[in-house]
Amino acid sequence: MNNPSTRIARRSKPLLLAATALALLAPLTACGGSDTADGDANTLRLWHYEDKDGALGKAWAAAIEEFKQTHPGVKVVFEQKAFEQIQQNAGMILNSDKAPDVMEYNKGNATTGLLAKQGLLTDLTATVKERGWDKKVGDSASVTARYDAKGEMGGDKWYGVPNYGEFVHAYYNDDLFKKHNVAKPTDFASFEAALAKFKAAGITPLANAGNDHPAGHWLYLLALSKANDTWVDNYQLYKG
Repeated sequence: MNNPSTRIARRSKPLLLAATALALLAPLTACGGSDTADGDANTLRLWHYEDKDGALGKAWAAAIEEFKQTHPGVKVVFEQKAFEQIQQNAGMILNSDKAPDVMEYNKGNATTGLLAKQGLLTDLTATVKERGWDKKVGDSASVTARYDAKGEMGGDKWYGVPNYGEFVHAYYNDDLFKKHNVAKPTDFASFEAALAKFKAAGITPLANAGNDHPAGHWLYLLALSKANDTWVDNYQLYKG
């Protein structure tokens, strides 16, 4: 599981609820609902920034429809927002009477961690344990949903659940494989062997998009390939 976003939700002011998963749509109604002029106990107000035609946008839409079917007495009011709009104004939004019940937000110490530290998010640990999410989500994935009293990730309190993973694909150039008599890889070892053969033939064996944010990901992966667990904990969790 990689790079999970955070889902944040609000209850009646000043109590606010953090969510990081589509699955969190279900338990929200048990907590009540919006108590603003725009909603009541039978209204669930939701914001997210996913493109409606993208995979995550479609997943949100499917989750909303499933929620409506299992909670026929609850009205779902959805508003699509821009990532930057939520990223820059989340604290102000959640500290107002205009906050939605559920809001997609990014994970991290300076984002979800900061809001948790400021008391703008509700501790979901009891709900997580009741529903068994802590058993379904591994520690390496849930670390971005758990924060301590300082707002640092990896703490003992859950403020949401990671909601997606990413699959990495490799596309092969059939002509080059045939030209250089290289067998198509079937596992990681044969993949590395194929890369070595192309390199020996003077051909760059692998290329990745590097514009915008991917470049940072590749640089960090290079660092991780040389790092041990202590280095990772020191860098990501501010230990040491």
